[in-house]
Parts: sequence; C-alpha cells; structure tokens
Amino acid sequence: MELLIKTVRGEVESLTDYDCTVRETAENEKSLDVTVSRTRRNDHSFGLIENENTFVCDGEEYVIKKTNPVTAVGTVKVSATAIYKPLIDLADNYVYSKSGKKKKMTIDDMVAIALEGSGYSYDISPEGLGATFELEDFGDGFSNDLLRDILDKYKAEYAFSGKKVVIAKELGRDTDYQIRHKFNSRDEQAEVDTSSLKTYIRGYGKQNDKTKAYAVELEYTSPLAEIYGIKHAAPIRDDAYTDKNADELELRLQEELTDTIELSLTLTYTELRYFGVQDIRKGDYVWCMIDPFGINKRIKVVGVERYSDPNKSPVYTFGKLKRDIKTDMKNFRKTEKRVSKLFDAAGKVKGSSIGSGIRIGSDASFDDGYDPTTIPKYGPATAVSDGLMTSNGFQKLQSIVVGPDGKPQVDMASSSKAGLMSSTDYVKISKVSVSSSGPNVDLNKLASDIAALTARVAALESK
Repeated sequence: MELLIKTVRGEVESLTDYDCTVRETAENEKSLDVTVSRTRRNDHSFGLIENENTFVCDGEEYVIKKTNPVTAVGTVKVSATAIYKPLIDLADNYVYSKSGKKKKMTIDDMVAIALEGSGYSYDISPEGLGATFELEDFGDGFSNDLLRDILDKYKAEYAFSGKKVVIAKELGRDTDYQIRHKFNSRDEQAEVDTSSLKTYIRGYGKQNDKTKAYAVELEYTSPLAEIYGIKHAAPIRDDAYTDKNADELELRLQEELTDTIELSLTLTYTELRYFGVQDIRKGDYVWCMIDPFGINKRIKVVGVERYSDPNKSPVYTFGKLKRDIKTDMKNFRKTEKRVSKLFDAAGKVKGSSIGSGIRIGSDASFDDGYDPTTIPKYGPATAVSDGLMTSNGFQKLQSIVVGPDGKPQVDMASSSKAGLMSSTDYVKISKVSVSSSGPNVDLNKLASDIAALTARVAALESK
C-alpha cells in the first residue's frame, strides 16, 4: 500500500516506516488505521499527521479523526484512525429543504434531495428500484442519514466513484472464485446468532375511522415455533392494505418475520495468484467451501480487512447464512422421536429404555449376589494378612522410621548395608585418603593436572 499525507492546505508528502490496515464493514463503513514511527526517512512528513489532515492510501482519501502519539525507544510513534472522505463529506452536509406535502416519490426524487448541497452527483441503476413511496416532508437531515434511509427502503446498495454516488439493487460481481478449507483459507470462525429470532407476527390493514375495524387482519406463525415456541415480532400496520390486496400483506408478513437462525463466517484468505484467485472485493459473490462447518455455498463478501504488510493475508467477512428451516424441522423430528422412546405418556422414564430389570425408586431390585445395603468391613492389615491394605504394603510401611520432627529417617550407609548411599559407593569413598591438615583438593583441577602431565610424559617419550 502506498501512503501519502495531505494537509488541509493541499500540501502532499510521502510517508515511510508505517503499518496500515484498511477496513470495510457490512454497515458501509470504511476506515484506515495507521501507525508511523518517526525516522530520518520520514522526518519531513511525520509532523503532518494531524487531525483533519488526509491520508491518501492507494489513491483513496481518508480524513484523520483520531491521533495517539506515544514515546518509543529513542523516537516517537503515532497511531491514527481515518474515515473514508466521501463518508465524512456526506456526514458533514445538512439538507435543510423538504419535499413538502404527502406525495409519491421515486428513488431519484429522494436521492436528489439527500445529496443537495453535498457536491456529489449520483448514478442509479433502475433495475429493481422502480417502486414509489408516499412521503411527506422528506429531507431536513444529514445527507448520509437520508441516503441510508433511502437504501433501507429499497434494500439497495451504494458505493462511491470519485464525487459520484453509485446506487443499485446489488453492486457486487458474481465471480467463479472458490475459497476452500486447507486450500486457500485458514483460521475460519463461525458465529450462530438467534438474538433476533421471532416466530409469530400480526398484520393490520386500513382501519375504519368510525368502527375502528381493520379492512384486513392477518397473522403468520413460523414452523420454527414448534421448536422454539411463540416469539412475537412487532406487528405491521399499513393503510395501504385492504381486502383487495390481502395476499400482499400475507407475503409481507412472511418476509418481515426474522424466523431464521443466522450464521456469520470470517476467515483469513491466502491469495493464490498462481491459480488466478487474487482479486476479491467487498460486495463480490464467491463460492465458499468450508467442510468442517458444512458450508458449500455462493456467499457475498460484506467485510474486508487489508494490510500493508505483504506477509499478512486479507481477512474476509461473509454475509449471514440462513439455516434451512426444513433441515431444522427434520433434525427436530429425529430428536423428538428418540426422546419419545425414553418416556411413557405420563412423562415417566420407561424401564425398557434404561435396561432390563432396573427400576428407580425405593423398591429397586439388583442382580443376584449384589446387595448395596451391605457395606463390607475390613480389619487392620498385618505382616502376614491383608486388611485395609495388603500385607506387602504393611511391611513396607513398617520399615519407615519417623523422627521426632515427623520426618522419615534414613540410616547411614556402611560397607555391608545401604543407607543414604549404596554400600558399593561407601566402599569407594572410604578408599579416598585426605589429610585434615593438608590443603583443599580440587578434584576437577587435579584431573586436568594429571591429564596435562600425561600429555607431557607422552611428548618426552616420543622424542
């Protein structure tokens, strides 16, 4: 990654001795984390790393929002966090105008208001974005908030191309790249999430002002309610539904209910240029084959982390996978069938399920020759008979002598009996004679002196 620093006055300098990470997340956030140490090579540009100045990383601009300088060994190091400049521009632009009275608005109508005064133009791919919404006073907000509101309505995506906002139903490429466990991926992590699981929802159409009755009132219960019980979702209330389009409300209930268990996947991807697999971007669809997790699907990349260190592989986060309800129900049926074999209609454990002839309760019966009410009693052991321990163990224990301090005592060794050492070692040491009035004897030095003398004698004999 090439990294430059650009001041608010437009001055541009190159940076060296840095480490940086580009992060793109599923929430359309994009940021840059940079750590730079002051060295002789970057002394001219290091002082420009200040808040509101801009990093230029591979041609893209990021506005510095946080800096954290610290002292290092013999120098200074600064860590900085910068946000993708187009996101900052839209977050800093406030739209004061409104659309006015309630009327039907297209996505073009809304985007034009959302970007008013921002300096950004837009390009919308109309496919799948032809719906209109009846809105009143749309506007009066920050450009980025208004834009996100529009994208939520249309379930659409956006990206930036210079000073242009590009909007489409989907922006990613449909690639034939494959990511395989133990082939070009490692450190896979999966997370199963049931925090938003709901199994029941109601829907209400137009309400009569006088009778307060609804033109249509429906409910939908997910098959997963049989497993996880009734978990209520917030009801849908919309005057657009009447008895004439009740079927549309029914479909919306099924679409709005979060009756799936989601699994998210993150992995480290080792780029294999030799196989032509090296250009995966956020938004792309790739084939993901992670056998340990039972995943073999075409999945969308929703998050990417890229590093300036060429030895660090990118980290990818994939869109949440929805577990198949049919599979969940099938597994539940199998478990239910197995459990039914354990209990009778009254909820009691069946005797046949835990072994023939065994009953749990005060009238329990046991195999012949076994009576748990009779506890065997053992006497003390002796040198010739077993008891609480074996006779052999008793003899070993008896040979231990304990002193007044409670610690075992061991006899001194002799030429005929082992003690603190073996009798053989005792005999060897007893043959060493050293005068008590003589000098200290260093056995290591003595050995080396003897070796030196032996060498000298050998040299004289060879002459």
